Amino acid sequence: MISILIPIYNGIEFIDESVTSVFNQTYTQWELLIGINGHPQNSEVYQIAKQYEFLYPSNKVRVFDLFDLKSKVATLNELIKYCNYNYIALLDVDDIWHQHKLQIQSELLHNFDVIGSKCMYFGDKNDFGPNIPIHDFSNFNFKLANPIINSSAIIKKELCHWNDNGIEDYDLWLRLRALNKRFFNCGQILVQHRIHQNSAFNSKGHDLLLKDLLKKY
Repeated sequence: MISILIPIYNGIEFIDESVTSVFNQTYTQWELLIGINGHPQNSEVYQIAKQYEFLYPSNKVRVFDLFDLKSKVATLNELIKYCNYNYIALLDVDDIWHQHKLQIQSELLHNFDVIGSKCMYFGDKNDFGPNIPIHDFSNFNFKLANPIINSSAIIKKELCHWNDNGIEDYDLWLRLRALNKRFFNCGQILVQHRIHQNSAFNSKGHDLLLKDLLKKY
């Protein structure tokens, strides 16, 4: 069973597409935790997200008003405390899952520590996503490139802790690679990754953060 995390500061306008892609999963053994950070308590953003608690039965969705947290990393680390299941799936609010994503990846959970997949870009950039290694890539040189699409990742909960350094996903993969954890990317395109003005794809200073991170490894 899988706990799905959606941290939200920007991008609430995309929530219906991302959450609907979770509701449409053929794999049904999931719970969804949405964390709203960086907004005033009981904000409009929180109220919009809160509505999704009532759209699915059996308490499958929980929305947290994390108004006192100021970053995505703090939100992810806080949400982990409330997860009921031993596997964590990440979904950025502006991305969309293929309906069979969790079903396909669930068959690999007991053999790997981190499972991702290929993706396609859409929005301001429409084409195939980055050329990442597929199948078992546990021996891949992670310093060559970030080999995992963040919204495709499923991770063992015990391994989930993010550092607030501006490039938290790559930092986690590098740390887990150094611990000789096992990685797998499905060859199917299971995620649509939205490119837009406010997306991480366009973040300023990314190259400098990347250089500093790689120096650690």
